Amino acid sequence: MAAHDTLTSSLTAFVWLLGANPAWQVRLREEIAGLGLIPGEPLPFDRLETLKLTEMAFKETLRIIPPVPALSRRALRDFTFGGHHIPAGASVAVNTLFTHHMPNIWPDPDRFDPERFTESAQTGRHRFAFVPFGGGAHMCLGLNFAYMQAKCFARHLLQTLSVSIEPGYTPAWTMWPIPKPKDGLRVTLTPV
Repeated sequence: MAAHDTLTSSLTAFVWLLGANPAWQVRLREEIAGLGLIPGEPLPFDRLETLKLTEMAFKETLRIIPPVPALSRRALRDFTFGGHHIPAGASVAVNTLFTHHMPNIWPDPDRFDPERFTESAQTGRHRFAFVPFGGGAHMCLGLNFAYMQAKCFARHLLQTLSVSIEPGYTPAWTMWPIPKPKDGLRVTLTPV
């Protein structure tokens, strides 16, 4: 399940959100065009870092529709959280989907706004406010690989195609165990 299904889910959400936000699609296409690569030409590894807007847009996708909506853990020792005693050995879960939509952390949480991930916007935000890959000792080892794959995917998609959706279309998502659109995601791809 990890890596393949989670990345497929995240890229599906990315396509939908780019179709729903054409202005951001244009911004990413311009950033990708700035690489100066012709379609089919390999994207050099050292150029991935230059795709900052693309990474911000992908992070915003992961915030809106996290690939793993909840993370299960077991308490290693007794602790208190929110006034509740949690005994050692108890099953606990972090609801990533809820955390990523808390309006006190993410104003207007349902709005697609990749600018939430500029350096200045992230200053002062709790380090566990954004946890699509978990956190701490059990953070997903593949997080950097996922960002690399998303940038490569965006480059190939947006360099040759435009994504659009019907006005007002919002797919219903099955969230468990991994998010996917119930209708298969209705988008239109048009050559650019």
